[in-house]
This record gives sequence, C-alpha cells and structure tokens, in this order.
Amino acid sequence: MAVTVPAPNPRPAPAGRGGHARGATPSRTSRWIYVVFLGGLGALFAWHAWSQANAYWALDTHGQRAEAVILRYEEVRGRRSTSWYPVFQFATPEGLRVEATSGVPAEPAAWPRGRRVIVVYEPGNPTHVRPAAAVDAGPGVTPWILGLMAFVMFALASVFLIPDRPRKIH
Repeated sequence: MAVTVPAPNPRPAPAGRGGHARGATPSRTSRWIYVVFLGGLGALFAWHAWSQANAYWALDTHGQRAEAVILRYEEVRGRRSTSWYPVFQFATPEGLRVEATSGVPAEPAAWPRGRRVIVVYEPGNPTHVRPAAAVDAGPGVTPWILGLMAFVMFALASVFLIPDRPRKIH
C-alpha cells in the first residue's frame, strides 16, 4: 500500500507584521476590512433598532384611538412558526372607513373574528395600526437587544482602529 505525502508549501505564510501567520498582527488592509464589516453590522443593527422603536413612538405620541372590529386574520408562515395578523376595520373621526392589517401578531383563539377592540392608528397614515394593548405595553425588548448588538459591533470595530504598539527590540 502506497502512502501519499503532500508536498511542502513553496510559499509559506509570512511570519511578520503584515502576514496572517499565527501570532502575527493583521495588516492595515485587513484591519480596514474588519472595521468596515463590523461597522456595517453595527449600522444595520442600529437601523433596525431605531425603526422598531420609531414605529412604536409614532403611535404612542401621535396615535389616535378608535374602536375596531376584527374582520379576519392574515397568516404569515415562517420556516419554524406561523403568525396571524388581525385585519381591523374602523372609522376615523372624519368618517373615513379604514381596513388595515395590524403590525402586531395575535392569537386567533384569544381574539376571535368579529370582536371589538380599541386600536391606535397614525392620523397621517391610518393603515399603520396596532391594538391599544400592544402600544400600552411598550416597544418590547427587541429594540434594546438590537441596540446592544449595534453597540458591541461598533466597539469591536473600534478595537481595530487602535494603532499597533511599537515593538521593543531586545
């Protein structure tokens, strides 16, 4: 039985400042790649945190309350779960009849069709509607978690901006 031994690498990884050999510091170019990648992730997390918190704040500060009827549910299937979003029908003080899907899922068994509920909607965009109970409960933990992840990504990106210490020659 013959054993095949791979040939040695003719160009081993450089073992210095610019190489990626074990123990070597990353080069300036790879540092900027890390900064851009981690900074981009931080910006993405921050944007999602802000958009979720802003949707809540818009309804909390400027929202109008109205009595609505649950007409039906829209089913959204994910890979691992299914969510049901109620479709509300309500009238604005101006007499406009609005039919809008909630931004918050609900359990159809707990909130049956035909049930009357108090909703909060945006006067400038009445299709942006949520149950008043969901608005009163607050934005939840998701914006806080996304904000924390954004902070961690920005902190990690800033680590790569720290200049190298000069090496002591013995």
